[in-house]
Amino acid sequence: MDQQTKVAERNGASMNEPHGLAWDLGSFANDAMTLTELQSQLLAADMRECSRRGWVPSLFVVGSAALGLACFPIALVTAALGLVKFFELSHFTAFLSVLVVGASGSILLGIIGWIKVRERAAMLRRSRDELMRNLRWIKRVITRTRRHIK
Repeated sequence: MDQQTKVAERNGASMNEPHGLAWDLGSFANDAMTLTELQSQLLAADMRECSRRGWVPSLFVVGSAALGLACFPIALVTAALGLVKFFELSHFTAFLSVLVVGASGSILLGIIGWIKVRERAAMLRRSRDELMRNLRWIKRVITRTRRHIK
């Protein structure tokens, strides 16, 4: 009976063995939580840096949209009417020519702005790469722990 009480108190494990499955899982959980915290801090830092550096390229995109929506209608009609008057083109040909030139300019500005925004967003690659390293480490630890337990 005395022996049964001692076994029940310790649940079958000796008091001098802190490195068992529970210790490994607790240690792993602590490491995983630390990595999660560090990963979120890195992502926050990358987002701050991305937003700080993304203003100028974003202005290109906004400028492209503003130019396409506000200035072009009047400028394009004026140019088309000038082609009709000075080059004696038909209204259709003059308006079509001006439409192609205006749309090309707007698309060019939009492409330049989009490329610049994507270049700045590439800074988030650092967070993605670190996340992938952390996930590989977690997988390696789980695999090693699983092999060690068997």
